[in-house]
Amino acid sequence: MKKKLLGITKEVSKEGFRYRGIQTTRLENLTDAVFGFSITLLVISSQVPTTYIELQASMYSFIGFIFCTILLLGLWNNHSNFFLYYGLNDAKTKVLNALFLFVLLFYIYPLKYLFSYIGTAIYAIIKRNMGDTSEALQTALRNLDAADLNVEQWEDLMIRFGLGLFFIYLIIILMHLNALKQAKYLKLNLKEIYITKTFIREYFLLMSIAIVSILVVIIFGGRAAGYSGMVYLLTPIVIPLYKKYRIRQMVDLDQN
Repeated sequence: MKKKLLGITKEVSKEGFRYRGIQTTRLENLTDAVFGFSITLLVISSQVPTTYIELQASMYSFIGFIFCTILLLGLWNNHSNFFLYYGLNDAKTKVLNALFLFVLLFYIYPLKYLFSYIGTAIYAIIKRNMGDTSEALQTALRNLDAADLNVEQWEDLMIRFGLGLFFIYLIIILMHLNALKQAKYLKLNLKEIYITKTFIREYFLLMSIAIVSILVVIIFGGRAAGYSGMVYLLTPIVIPLYKKYRIRQMVDLDQN
């Protein structure tokens, strides 16, 4: 029912991958509930404002909330596509999915803390450069000062963030490897096997970006936290380039 509401009525993807999981399973329903709870935690974990000024100041972290939500919805979409493509419900998939949910829930607070801090800082700088001198801005700046992250804490925070992404992508890779091992059972054709392998390579690239980010702060310390964060800007560059390469290779596969 959920997939019908999302408009998934065809049985084949644009790339020609046959859907094997059109019917939603209890495993997917559980995962959707956890994702919904995770997004809820991004909101309810914040302290409720007691004054209007505090309410205005809390809006400065809205950019961070948007970034967090986009990241979570991206992970949800990738997870949903896996079950749509393969429709697996075997014991190994259940175990890997449980690990995925565990890491996701454990990852929420470091994710919220980091993006709330960065989002508030970005918005505060923009408002200050626009000449804003409101009490709400001063409150937001005081909240940033109260965090008072030192060099070691920045290093630890970036490592935690990177490890969270690393393990999430690793688990998704293992789920696809499990699907690849069951190629005969799933009756995957050559194109579907190729697409599965390219999914694995994509997540490996994402995992590699997380590793590079972690190495930056391990080698250069917390003072390089900004550069560690900028490493993730490689994602919208590397992944589209790889997808273009993958499409060219798939065209050659179709011609052969």
